[in-house]
Amino acid sequence: MPHSSQTATVVDIRAEREAIERELEALLTASIDGDCGAAQEAMRFAVLGGGKRIRPVLSLRVAAMLNNRTPMAVRAAAAVELFHCASLIVDDLPAMDNEMERRGQPAVHVRFGEANAILAAFGLVALAARSVLELSTPQGALPQLVQFQKRLLRTLDCAGLIAGQARDLSLSGEESLCTRAAVNEMKTVPLFELAAEAGMLGAELNGEERQRVRLFGREFGRAFQLIDDLLDGDLEHRQPFLRHLDAARDLAGGFGDRSLPVFEILEFLHAYAAQTNPRHR
Repeated sequence: MPHSSQTATVVDIRAEREAIERELEALLTASIDGDCGAAQEAMRFAVLGGGKRIRPVLSLRVAAMLNNRTPMAVRAAAAVELFHCASLIVDDLPAMDNEMERRGQPAVHVRFGEANAILAAFGLVALAARSVLELSTPQGALPQLVQFQKRLLRTLDCAGLIAGQARDLSLSGEESLCTRAAVNEMKTVPLFELAAEAGMLGAELNGEERQRVRLFGREFGRAFQLIDDLLDGDLEHRQPFLRHLDAARDLAGGFGDRSLPVFEILEFLHAYAAQTNPRHR
């Protein structure tokens, strides 16, 4: 289905963002069972200091499509966001991308020091991994949660985010845009796949439907990454972005009339790309 060339209407995602903020606040508050000092403050600063929350919002939109908006899906969505925030702390470190700001505020290592930033990143990964198993769940749901926890941790390993960051560090200025795009995909797309999987956690789906949701998350993640490429001037036109957006739309369309919540988040992404980069409308 071709995507309209008109700027999409901005979709209201405040309800999902508020639900995620409440869950993140609850998780960070409940995690205070020791005295980590500044490292614990750094964890809260990294997570509660703003952000679009697009990954967990995507989780909740997938859950809504599947009539699966359960505490388990909300918790899994929040775990994805904790994981994402941990990855941003690491990306910003002087030994990595050496960024001084994040989300309009000082980077965590600037505000709290490198040591506390590293500890905060470890703390958020641990909190994300254990939080999905520390929730009262329906009978028989524990194996699904364990599998999701394994997927969460596998996203970090040498086939995922670590590999992407390692290759990013090795790139030189002369590396091709194709190589850089592959690195960006390794750093960005896995968390969107995971977010889509969080939304179907606990839903009764067949194998084909589960694969469709995973592929939808992948195409959404690719489209999201291309927004950064547009902003950075690495793309001269919007066709690659729209192509992945259309692919995600086609995959979601397999769920028929239930797809509306997901179609809306695709429209949100389309509008976001146009509004943040008017040159490429």
